[in-house]
Amino acid sequence: MSWRLDNRRRFVLLLLAASALLMQMVLDLTRTPTRQWDYELKLEAAQLAERAFTAVREHRGLEGADLDLTNDPAGTGLIGPEISLITNATGNLEAKLTSLNPNFAAVLVQYFRQAGLAPGDPVAVAISGSFPGMNICLYAALETMRLRPVIITSVGASNWGANNPDFTWLDMERLFVERGIFHTRSAAATFGGGNDMGRGLSPSGRRALQQSIERNEVAFLASANIEDAIAKRMTFYEQAVRGRPYRLYVNVGGGVASVGNRHNKTLLPSGLTRDLKSYNWPRKGTLILFADKGVPVVHLLRIIALAEANGLPVAPDYQPQPGEGEIFVRDMYRWPLAATFLVVYCLACVLILAPELRRGLFDRIGRRGTSAAVLGAVMALALAPKPAAAAKWREVAADNPGAEICLRDTDQQFAYLELTADGNLEFRVNGPRRVKLISRHIAPTGAPIGERYTIRIMLDGSEVLRKSFTAKPHDGIALCAGEGRVSTLRRAYVDVPKGVHTLGVSGRTADDSRLVCRLFGQTRRRQTGTVLFAPESYLELATLQFESGAQSTYYRFTAGTPLVFSINGPTTLQLYTRLDFSAGMLGSLPYTLEVRQDGEVRRTVHYDTQRLANAFYPSRLDILPGTRKKLVIKVPAGRHQFEIRCVRPDNCGLAAQIRLPRHDVEGRP
Repeated sequence: MSWRLDNRRRFVLLLLAASALLMQMVLDLTRTPTRQWDYELKLEAAQLAERAFTAVREHRGLEGADLDLTNDPAGTGLIGPEISLITNATGNLEAKLTSLNPNFAAVLVQYFRQAGLAPGDPVAVAISGSFPGMNICLYAALETMRLRPVIITSVGASNWGANNPDFTWLDMERLFVERGIFHTRSAAATFGGGNDMGRGLSPSGRRALQQSIERNEVAFLASANIEDAIAKRMTFYEQAVRGRPYRLYVNVGGGVASVGNRHNKTLLPSGLTRDLKSYNWPRKGTLILFADKGVPVVHLLRIIALAEANGLPVAPDYQPQPGEGEIFVRDMYRWPLAATFLVVYCLACVLILAPELRRGLFDRIGRRGTSAAVLGAVMALALAPKPAAAAKWREVAADNPGAEICLRDTDQQFAYLELTADGNLEFRVNGPRRVKLISRHIAPTGAPIGERYTIRIMLDGSEVLRKSFTAKPHDGIALCAGEGRVSTLRRAYVDVPKGVHTLGVSGRTADDSRLVCRLFGQTRRRQTGTVLFAPESYLELATLQFESGAQSTYYRFTAGTPLVFSINGPTTLQLYTRLDFSAGMLGSLPYTLEVRQDGEVRRTVHYDTQRLANAFYPSRLDILPGTRKKLVIKVPAGRHQFEIRCVRPDNCGLAAQIRLPRHDVEGRP
């Protein structure tokens, strides 16, 4: 092989590597905020939790409680003293502050959805007074999803928890019920602490716990030792639902009767667990006993790790607002663009690097007169500009712009509008659409950037967003004229309802520094894709639950009960079917579908399918879904009736989903 040929090969490989990095950079720069699954349900739970947080804050204010604003900077009233008569363990203040976030309710809703829970399902719950903020979020999630919890509370608490003898977790529960926020209350209570019996507390501390249980009229589970405490909890759980199986077990904190032993805490994973690993447990608490029965468990103890995993702040010095965090909205890659890049890059690799083609390619490169042409074609393939995508955001001009501040970033300049605390910038927005406000903090030269600032957005005179940010310096951007330091941009989003609305934007800083902003509206796109089409006759409705938490609606039918529907054409239907598998069935199975149009057989199709892993029907645990098979049905002009029948095997059962092009929803005469 010649030296020149080897150098050309290196050049082409380097070119491929550079194009891959360029494509990745474009994908990173075009990521867009995307709502996560069950956004509305999660937001509802977080807002309910926020109401409970506010109730405690108002109640403590009316009582004239002496709040420690150093350890409880947001003034929530949910951070107790370091030491009290009912303090039973060492607590981490950072973890307690992290748990005071109503958006943990959204995390719990996601766990419940992933566990396949439905309204009315029984849930066994074990909590303590150590994390009152997390308890509130749990109650909000339970009530939002209309579940039936059976709650046993360990009234004692660790440092900085609900360890005020006059305002324990049971007292907070009563406050929420009286305010009409929650209907959920503890069904039974214990002292908690050592052996779940208050071991390690003084007699005065145990009396204070007993008084709290009695004044809140909660049943007391007295026990002789830790084994007795665990057995009585299990008996109470079983009797409370009268033999109905529990669908989930939830534990908040490190109560010994729930986890079994302090060594178990290092083995128990946080979050949702469907199949708990089999360890040599020193002692099996109620959490492990439920897991042994096949009940999924949610363990909430390593709060900081849970917050980081779900994009929530750690130990914030402010009260987070509902809807903040990656649990609601996350920057996602644009999949059509990613798919296009993947296809282009794979084609380039095949053409350039395939062994049978590479030899001829480099031979041609070596020929005089064709080298430049081939290299030019390769570079054009890798670096050709991609078709510009439609703009997702468009800047909205202010009705009363006021002062403009020019900022520059290398060779680009941007016009920002200055924000003040007294007057509102006003924007007119035609909904429904989402708007994005980007803001920056400008500090005088020499002054540090690190101050907090607050953005306030009014919709037709009513406040819809108040959000605080911490400014961070950005050395790559500066004022076009004058001196000053500029922070990185921060984003805030608001959903504007249908109609023409006025948005008022104002901002406040702790000093005399300036705030600037720009407002963008989400551009509307032509609706494409397909929608779910409901048949007129079927056996039953079935929800397919995936392990990721995603759900899909299917219509079940059998050999004796076909799927029947009428539709206007011309259009094209997509029919997805899944064969029912019994719980013990393995391998692949064949099945046959018959499509009848207006009473006549039009098509007969045969499939081989396998059991689908990591998915199930929450309402029909006796059957499991098969892999999905697709059938395209061309519907001619006019109105037609279709029957989908399962012909083989005998007594076959199927779940089907019919999808109709979105632009054909209205149908044709």
